[in-house]
Amino acid sequence: MELGRLSESENLRVERHDGCLWITLNRADKANALAVAMMEGATAALKSAQPDENVRAVLLTGAGDRVFCAGADVREQPDGGDIPAYRKRRSAGLAALLEAIMDISKPVVAVLNGTASGGGAMIAFLSDARVAVDSAAISLPEIDLGMPTFTGATIAEHVGGLALAVDLVQTGRRMPVGEAFSRGLVTRVVARAELERAAVQVAEMLAKKDAGSFAANKV
Repeated sequence: MELGRLSESENLRVERHDGCLWITLNRADKANALAVAMMEGATAALKSAQPDENVRAVLLTGAGDRVFCAGADVREQPDGGDIPAYRKRRSAGLAALLEAIMDISKPVVAVLNGTASGGGAMIAFLSDARVAVDSAAISLPEIDLGMPTFTGATIAEHVGGLALAVDLVQTGRRMPVGEAFSRGLVTRVVARAELERAAVQVAEMLAKKDAGSFAANKV
């Protein structure tokens, strides 16, 4: 598919094609973990799409064929050495990205090319639809890193109920995409060759709905 490239940084691509804005996390060698600049760039792209009449839907995906997004890159170090300030900026960056996904009135489709874990799972859960390759999985593994995930627990409960939140958050397990589909967490599961086409179909279907009603229905 030929895309009209709007911007590109080292780890983030923003492209438009036929009314769809594609935001690609372009850091496959690092499991598409979110550096601060990636989160800020994706947030800016979502905000710019809101008033853009040429954008009917947004699709979020990751580069490569293994991982959609492994969440925030907790190993990233600041150039200036102020680690506490950088951690604060990183947390604020993820919160702003999640908020931008919720706030945009247009459909947002998570295109899961692989595993969505931690912040990546939160991005997927907050999107309006999730189209996944048949080898994908979803997890909130923070507990195995010795960390609680209050935001992850809240989002998981909002999307799938308390039982789901307890399951994912307290075990940290990888939920196979087939199980996620059976529990209503994934919209469609397809072979890799069909992923892009299926995601566009879902995005276009949602974009054809009454825009005001769709925006009002977003929760």
